[in-house]
Formats: sequence, structure tokens, C-alpha cells
Amino acid sequence: MRLRPRRVLPPDPVHRPSPAMEMEEEPMRKPVALAGWIAGLFLATAAPALAGPYTMTVCGASPGGLWSLVGAGLDAAMKAAYPGSTITYQTSSGGLANVVQVKGGTCEIGMANDGDLIYAVEGREPFKDKVQGLKAIAVLYDWAPVMWIARKDFAEKYGIKDLNDLKTAKPPVRLAFNRRGLLTSAITEATLEAIGITLDDIKSWGGTVQFQASNEQAELMQNGRIDLLANTLFEGHRSIAEMAQAVDLAMVDVPDEAAKKTIEEFHLKPWTIPASAHDWQKKDAKTVTTSIILFADEKLDEQTAYDITKAMIEHPDRMAAVSSAMSRFKPSIMIDQEAAPFHEGAIRAYKEAGLM
Repeated sequence: MRLRPRRVLPPDPVHRPSPAMEMEEEPMRKPVALAGWIAGLFLATAAPALAGPYTMTVCGASPGGLWSLVGAGLDAAMKAAYPGSTITYQTSSGGLANVVQVKGGTCEIGMANDGDLIYAVEGREPFKDKVQGLKAIAVLYDWAPVMWIARKDFAEKYGIKDLNDLKTAKPPVRLAFNRRGLLTSAITEATLEAIGITLDDIKSWGGTVQFQASNEQAELMQNGRIDLLANTLFEGHRSIAEMAQAVDLAMVDVPDEAAKKTIEEFHLKPWTIPASAHDWQKKDAKTVTTSIILFADEKLDEQTAYDITKAMIEHPDRMAAVSSAMSRFKPSIMIDQEAAPFHEGAIRAYKEAGLM
């Protein structure tokens, strides 16, 4: 909703002078009053309309995950920029579903992995055709690396230091990917395929493959029911610490050739998890990382897209305060993506801020 400038009218006279005074003051009083009224009317008409407040919905993912916290940060930034605004977080099954939700008008804006938007724009499964009109607003974070975490005793027994060693040793590995239909599971399965390992290969070695959500993966590792998991996680995430309390862990490298292929296929970025990220981690681990992008349909009006972007640029502290994982947030990361073209309103905000 936008506030229109209030029409400014000439003030009513507070004191009516006597006829004598009127004759004496009239030549000066009328031009000054008229000039002041015209100037006031011009200023009121020329002043820009005040933005907001906004009432919008953002489609995210699970109710307790980081996306929900990022949604809270967006709400806080919008409230700071446009008092009275409310950004409601809508739970969802993830970025692929959010593309459908945003295009269908359920949510004005949505969150998605960079790979989710690539799938939509290029018309890859599960999309039957190319999805037209998707526009990026901002990168929300790009520090969610794909981690391959193994039980230390398993890794030492079979000499598993990077994923190539799986192909050499052919161990009866009990592997857990994230849920099917999510970008993470597609990336991790494609990573093995880039090395030349299929799920059938793992089964032929006497191993098993499960597709489980993050919480279930952590519980399976803690209970000794899996040997290796693959998932997008933040360095130092609580679930990693909980697993490390129950079992000794080891980080497994992604070979350069496999990383290169997944980067090309999913438009990812290379990433190194430093040895300092976890107490139990003995060396740096090479992998890839995903980005989370705030996006909209092209039908979102330019001014609204501009205002959303500007709110995050001017109030990065509200975005960073929601979680230690978001403490890295700063305006300069908001433009670092190529999954979808930026919305015209976002471009205007970035250019004004000198970021583009």
C-alpha cells in the first residue's frame, strides 16, 4: 500500500485586519501568501510517495529450519524500513515447490536453491516445460556446503579419504542422502555418478542407500546405523556437534573432477571446509556449496521489488541477527548469482547502492 501526498490548501486567516490596515497591507500580503501556497503545493506534489507498509508471504521450507529464520530476518528488515510491514513465512517442501507456489500466486516471494531455479528455467524434471518469468531478488546466503561425513572407524578401515576411494575399496557402505526430490540429494547422487559410482554399484558391494531428512540422518549416524551421509550443512551446525558427541567422525573430500562436473551441472561454487570448522576435523575438505536465492515472478511490480531489496541492503544487521549461521550476511553477497535474471526493481536498488 502506498501513501499519496496530502493536498495542501492555503490556510484560513486567523485574524481579519481592519479596512484601513487592509488597504495598507494588501499590496504585500496577497503576493506573499499566494507564493507560499504555490510553493507548498509544489513541494507536496513533487515529494515521493512513502513506501509501505507491506503485507506479503514468503514461501520457505520446514518450519524449524534456517529458511524460517531467514524469513524472520526478512520480516525484521522490512519492518525497520517500512514500519507496520509483515512478511509471513509459509512452510513448503522446498525450492522446487516454491517455484510453483510463486508462479501460482500463493506467495509473492519465495526461497530456492540456485539449482532449483536452474531446473525451472531450463525445464528439467520435475518441470515439464521451461518456467518463464522467474526473477531473482537477492542471494540470501551461499555458505551451505555439501558435506560428506563418515564414521571415522569406517573411513579408516577402508581407507576412505575422498570419494574416489569408495570406487577403489568397494566397501559395504550404509549411505544416507537427503530426501528425494530435493536439490541436495540430486547433487550428491550426481557427484557419485561423476566418479562412476551408481546406487546399484553400492548395493552390489553389500551396501545400502537411504533418502532421509537432515534430522533422521543425524539420528542414524548417532545410533551407528549408517557409515556415511551427504547433505548441505553449515560449518559447526548443531546436528554435526550432536553426531560428534556420539561417534568419531571424519570428513570425506570431493575429488576435483567430480566437483567440476556438479558445479557445471547445477551452477554451484567450489568450497573448502576449513579444518578449524570442527574440533574433530583433521584437515581442510574440498567440496561444493549451494546458494539460497530470494525470487519472485516477473509480475511483482518494480517498486515492491526495489523496496524489498533496499530493505535488506540498508538493514543487513536484521538479516544477520537471526542465527550465527547468518552472521556472514552482507549486501555484497546479494548479487552473486546467475541462476535467474534479476528483477528490474532489484537492479535499481543495487545500482543506487553501488553494488551493480
